[in-house]
Amino acid sequence: MGWREAGVFRRLEVLRVVMVMWLLLACFVCGCERSVSDGPPPLRPLVYTELPPAVDVEPDAVAEKVINIAPEDLGYALFHALVDHDRAGYESMFISGEGLSQLIRMNREAAQRESGRILGESEILWTLFSPALKAEEPIGGLSTRLRLLEFRVGKGRNLAGKIAIPGQDEVVQHWGNELRIELIGTDKIFVIRVPKIVKTGGGWRIAEVVSLDNTLRIYLEAGMHLKTDLLTSEHYPFPLEVGNYWKYRIEDASLEGSEPLPHSESTVTHMISEIVHREGYWIVTFERTYVDGTKSLTEGAEVSRYSLLVTPRMVYPCARDCRNHVNSIGYLLGYILRQTPVFVFPLEVGRKWNEAGRKANHNRYEVRARHEERIVVPSGAFGGAYEIFGSIEEGRESRYFVPGTGTIMRVVRSGVGQKREVLIRYRLIL
Repeated sequence: MGWREAGVFRRLEVLRVVMVMWLLLACFVCGCERSVSDGPPPLRPLVYTELPPAVDVEPDAVAEKVINIAPEDLGYALFHALVDHDRAGYESMFISGEGLSQLIRMNREAAQRESGRILGESEILWTLFSPALKAEEPIGGLSTRLRLLEFRVGKGRNLAGKIAIPGQDEVVQHWGNELRIELIGTDKIFVIRVPKIVKTGGGWRIAEVVSLDNTLRIYLEAGMHLKTDLLTSEHYPFPLEVGNYWKYRIEDASLEGSEPLPHSESTVTHMISEIVHREGYWIVTFERTYVDGTKSLTEGAEVSRYSLLVTPRMVYPCARDCRNHVNSIGYLLGYILRQTPVFVFPLEVGRKWNEAGRKANHNRYEVRARHEERIVVPSGAFGGAYEIFGSIEEGRESRYFVPGTGTIMRVVRSGVGQKREVLIRYRLIL
């Protein structure tokens, strides 16, 4: 090859290099078009189709604060928001309307309604963990009674709700999550169910109504998480001390408008003979002495015993199985779920209850009135008595309860007539 041909060849090589460099530079500046991928399209945590695919959702005006980076962080934050009574923190666990509108094809107004529904129907959880009075909480707060055990995260799922395939699907939601809480000093485990959490730009959020298991609910409703001091005689609606007693005369109740019947000599006395103290509840045993006024004192006296399971908010009958499991709060919580309390405190006119102290379609007890006028019985005149109407084995009863003293009168109506028990003597050791 001659020198002329060699020079031409070199110029062609230089030109080729320059053209390649220009092409690379153009791709860098303008952006080369990527090839179409066979993989799935970008995922969204939830599937809604309220808007047609062509409608775009406006971006958030204000970006969400990034919290709960890992799913487990959400459970930790939820527990501490509840026990520390952090309302703002609690609400931040739930997906907002703005966040929801970014994740799904739903307009802002509908997204706001949906997020409000989720938070509103989860309000029971917040309410149960929040005491009516801060002073009723144990010293150190609920963290002295309850401890976070774990947040069990359900299997990761893709956009369609199917279990995500590792290396192929992005995990954008978890179903069937559980926040497990330990009652300190026992083997009792409570569960808060978090049905669905989703991944948002601000971290993981709750995207469905949360619920709690029945034993945790009754533990909180019965006030077993509150100060044990609330059970002492100084604070409880009727004084609980060994030796306290209430003695009643039993008589036929005259019909309204008729002549009063002669007084009966039959009596019944309820005396506290034993108290088993446990944190959050007491088992109070009474000695019941019935004296038949028609018989001699030696023949007419009948002595029996019964017990009550007493919590800061409720008083339950405590049968033999209850007494035999006095040290097992797990058993007792299941037991009282099936029982109807005889008292639910604080007493409020209009309150009705059935099993577990909850309102039902057919309620066994109802607080019908509070009598400001004094009710006169042989032991004195008492004002402010609550009238509790209820159904019992004998028929229907009305109990007149005075806070700080106890039941001053009881009227029972049955198929054979009416009986009345009126307080004639009592002793209260405070």
